[in-house]
Amino acid sequence: MSLKPTCKEVHRLTSEGLDRQLSLVERTRVRMHLLVCTACQNFTAQMQLIRRAMRQLGPLAESDNERDQT
Repeated sequence: MSLKPTCKEVHRLTSEGLDRQLSLVERTRVRMHLLVCTACQNFTAQMQLIRRAMRQLGPLAESDNERDQT
Protein backbone atom coordinates (compact mmCIF):
# COMPACT_ATOMS: atom_id res chain seq x y z
CA MET A 1 0.00 0.00 0.00
CA SER A 2 1.62 3.20 -1.19
CA LEU A 3 0.96 6.62 0.27
CA LYS A 4 -0.54 7.84 -3.01
CA PRO A 5 -3.55 5.71 -3.99
CA THR A 6 -4.60 5.13 -7.58
CA CYS A 7 -7.93 6.39 -8.91
CA LYS A 8 -9.19 2.81 -8.89
CA GLU A 9 -8.36 2.48 -5.20
CA VAL A 10 -9.98 5.82 -4.39
CA HIS A 11 -13.15 4.69 -6.20
CA ARG A 12 -13.17 1.47 -4.18
CA LEU A 13 -12.59 3.30 -0.89
CA THR A 14 -15.22 5.91 -1.72
CA SER A 15 -17.76 3.16 -2.35
CA GLU A 16 -16.76 1.27 0.79
CA GLY A 17 -16.91 4.49 2.78
CA LEU A 18 -20.63 4.70 2.08
CA ASP A 19 -21.18 1.42 3.95
CA ARG A 20 -18.53 1.49 6.64
CA GLN A 21 -16.28 3.95 8.40
CA LEU A 22 -12.89 4.15 6.73
CA SER A 23 -9.80 4.03 8.90
CA LEU A 24 -7.85 7.22 9.55
CA VAL A 25 -5.16 6.09 7.09
CA GLU A 26 -7.74 5.30 4.40
CA ARG A 27 -9.51 8.65 4.86
CA THR A 28 -6.23 10.54 4.77
CA ARG A 29 -5.09 8.81 1.59
CA VAL A 30 -8.42 9.49 -0.13
CA ARG A 31 -8.42 13.15 0.91
CA MET A 32 -4.85 13.64 -0.31
CA HIS A 33 -5.75 12.12 -3.67
CA LEU A 34 -8.91 14.24 -3.96
CA LEU A 35 -6.81 17.39 -3.58
CA VAL A 36 -5.15 16.73 -6.92
CA CYS A 37 -7.61 14.61 -8.94
CA THR A 38 -10.71 16.31 -10.33
CA ALA A 39 -11.98 13.04 -11.86
CA CYS A 40 -12.09 11.42 -8.41
CA GLN A 41 -13.61 14.58 -6.92
CA ASN A 42 -16.42 14.26 -9.46
CA PHE A 43 -16.81 10.53 -8.80
CA THR A 44 -17.02 11.11 -5.04
CA ALA A 45 -19.59 13.89 -5.47
CA GLN A 46 -21.68 11.67 -7.76
CA MET A 47 -21.59 8.78 -5.29
CA GLN A 48 -22.70 11.08 -2.47
CA LEU A 49 -25.52 12.46 -4.64
CA ILE A 50 -26.71 8.95 -5.52
CA ARG A 51 -26.59 7.94 -1.84
CA ARG A 52 -28.68 10.97 -0.80
CA ALA A 53 -31.19 10.34 -3.60
CA MET A 54 -31.56 6.68 -2.66
CA ARG A 55 -32.13 7.58 0.99
CA GLN A 56 -34.89 10.00 0.00
CA LEU A 57 -36.48 7.45 -2.34
CA GLY A 58 -35.95 4.50 -0.01
CA PRO A 59 -39.38 4.29 1.65
CA LEU A 60 -41.16 5.34 -1.56
CA ALA A 61 -39.29 2.81 -3.69
CA GLU A 62 -40.01 0.03 -1.20
CA SER A 63 -43.75 0.83 -1.23
CA ASP A 64 -43.78 0.77 -5.04
CA ASN A 65 -42.02 -2.61 -5.10
CA GLU A 66 -44.48 -4.10 -2.63
CA ARG A 67 -47.43 -2.79 -4.63
CA ASP A 68 -46.00 -4.17 -7.90
CA GLN A 69 -45.56 -7.62 -6.37
CA THR A 70 -49.19 -7.96 -5.27
